[in-house]
Amino acid sequence: MNNLYSCVANSHEQAYCEMMNDIEAQDAKEEWIEKRADEPIKNFGNDNDWQIIELLKIKLESKSIDADIYNQFIVDICYSQAKAEYQKQ
Repeated sequence: MNNLYSCVANSHEQAYCEMMNDIEAQDAKEEWIEKRADEPIKNFGNDNDWQIIELLKIKLESKSIDADIYNQFIVDICYSQAKAEYQKQ
């Protein structure tokens, strides 16, 4: 019976270790993506962004694009690009 308990305990420990390894890998991936996305995000937010906003308004046929929508758009693009780069590695 002790052998059975030992096997069960070892199985639980192995599952826990695998879960922790998965969590650590996911955390490392998210950290890499965040660092990579922050680089291009910093390049936006200058005085020339109004041109991009105007172009987006024309292309999307919308007058309601404001700075918040634009900033979220930039963040989404930068994170998408970082995720794509991570996948290529």
